[in-house]
Amino acid sequence: MKHSGFTLFELIIVMLVVGILAAFAAPRLNLTTFRETGFLQQATAAIRYAQKQAIASGCTVQVDISGSNCNLNWVGCAGNASLRNPANNNTNFCSDSEPAGNPNASFSFDNIGRPSSAQSINFGNGIIIVEAETGYVQ
Repeated sequence: MKHSGFTLFELIIVMLVVGILAAFAAPRLNLTTFRETGFLQQATAAIRYAQKQAIASGCTVQVDISGSNCNLNWVGCAGNASLRNPANNNTNFCSDSEPAGNPNASFSFDNIGRPSSAQSINFGNGIIIVEAETGYVQ
């Protein structure tokens, strides 16, 4: 009678080959690029969120990006309280990633979503541009 599945010997050989491949491939996996891209995307999302909150509430929202932090704060009508990330309730919107370079920006959105000044934030591997009149983030 023939057995149609893997034998124990074949299974051991497959596991051995996978183990050898993993031993050589794992050290070459570079997570830094993923974390840097994640920071750029999280910072972009935080800036867009700040603009939407300013429009919805009618209050000014301050955006501060420095080092590995992306913080948003109410200015004026809600005191100077921090906005929290709705996904994880953190005040740092970029807490699980790391930037390329040393990004630095501080500006605010008014009640109609207009930034206090145009921004060009350099992240080493990318740039976030905030348009002066519309607040469009690209």
